[in-house]
Amino acid sequence: MFGFGKKKKETAAETSAEEVKMPSGMRETAERMMSGQFDMNDMLAQLKQIKKMSNFSGLLKMVPGMSGAVAAMKEKIKDGSVDAQIKILEAMTAEERADPEKIFANAKARIAESAGCTVREVEHIIKQYLKMKQQMAMIQRMGGMEAVMQRMQQQGGMPGGVPGGNK
Repeated sequence: MFGFGKKKKETAAETSAEEVKMPSGMRETAERMMSGQFDMNDMLAQLKQIKKMSNFSGLLKMVPGMSGAVAAMKEKIKDGSVDAQIKILEAMTAEERADPEKIFANAKARIAESAGCTVREVEHIIKQYLKMKQQMAMIQRMGGMEAVMQRMQQQGGMPGGVPGGNK
């Protein structure tokens, strides 16, 4: 079914077939991210999906190029950072998650108190989101994720086969 143990080239048709197997909701979030239209509500949904996917880490490790991503994901989940981020995002209102640039000091203090963290941690997740949004906009300007991945393959790929790896 998965073709484990066989050496084969991955075709575009196989890639789209893998996308179809993505957990529900995850594809929509990924599409919104790639289009640059995602907000912190999508970020919350993504973090919840990552937490769910950790249960399937054994299977994900068998997918070529995913072992590094699985290790990073497990480390984040083990150190509690995913849970902490989820708590912070859940402490925000849906409106605040939709437009985090408008979260001012008093709202940050309320969110921090509700999530059981510091204002600095709330500010960190907002900065993390803004950076991610900026990176997604850059990918869009470069022609989308497919174009970026194609360029990377032409240039010899990335170390470890993990998207976002350091060169």
